Amino acid sequence: MTHPTRIAAGTAASLAVGALALFNSAAAVAAPATITWDNQASHYTRTVSNATPAIGDTITVSTKFERTDTTDEKLNWVKDWHPACLTYVAGTAKVTDGSGVHAVEPYLDIQPTYIAGDFSATGYQVIAKNRPGVVDSPTFTAQYTVGADCVPDTDLASGVEYLSSLGHVDFHAKGPAIRVAKPITATLALAPVSGATAGKASTLTATVAPANAGGTVTFKDGDTTIGSAPVGSDGTAAVQWTPAAAGAHTITAQYTGAGSATQTLSVTVAADSGTGGTGGTGGTGGTGGSGSASGLGNLGSLASLLGGFGSSK
Repeated sequence: MTHPTRIAAGTAASLAVGALALFNSAAAVAAPATITWDNQASHYTRTVSNATPAIGDTITVSTKFERTDTTDEKLNWVKDWHPACLTYVAGTAKVTDGSGVHAVEPYLDIQPTYIAGDFSATGYQVIAKNRPGVVDSPTFTAQYTVGADCVPDTDLASGVEYLSSLGHVDFHAKGPAIRVAKPITATLALAPVSGATAGKASTLTATVAPANAGGTVTFKDGDTTIGSAPVGSDGTAAVQWTPAAAGAHTITAQYTGAGSATQTLSVTVAADSGTGGTGGTGGTGGTGGSGSASGLGNLGSLASLLGGFGSSK
């Protein structure tokens, strides 16, 4: 069946894109994109919730249909076109209008590059209206998961096509474009530790590159977890470590974020040489010797005193 096409030449469009995302699978910032355009007495608003997603992200795509004159437009079917590397999320196709939110399934044709809702089969009608006292602007919405086969840093087309009571309209590559972020593979380096002493705190520091990779580093002493720290803006993460015993220790730093990485380091922990001095008042040298001398001096004074008592008899 041939449908009349009513695509106006030189259709006006405007694009508004949110804040630039960090092209980083771990610390990406959602960058919504919205495009609006007119075609005769129809006005469209199409939005992608995140136009720079990372692999594995889920995005929401919506198209709003509005009328600028008083002629109603009944939508018979709507196709939402998307890159083949995006996978439709089951159960998310919906129409929102003045009467509420309506599920499209099971009247949804799911294909590799589009989904198509058949509104001639649903129990509700989808009609764009702009009559005095009666305004209704239906919105078709669906969600997709970004696949690993998406080509990064490349504009991938999206768009809408539909058949209505006013004809067949094809904007299947209108936009907004979806540009999948290039994954960052981070590297990890664990700084050497010097002067580690049993019972005393040392700082363990790991450096992640690139510095904007984000993520978390978990530090372990053998099988014992010391602690975790977020990667700062300078790319470093650090924790305090107080080894309980002297000897050889294996320190492991495990990074999770823009990928994963592990580094190990052998650290020799010295015994605490300042644990012997507890006697008297003079133990300032860390060895306990001066404290013992002071203690003996006090005993000598006591002996002299006792001797004095004996001689008075």
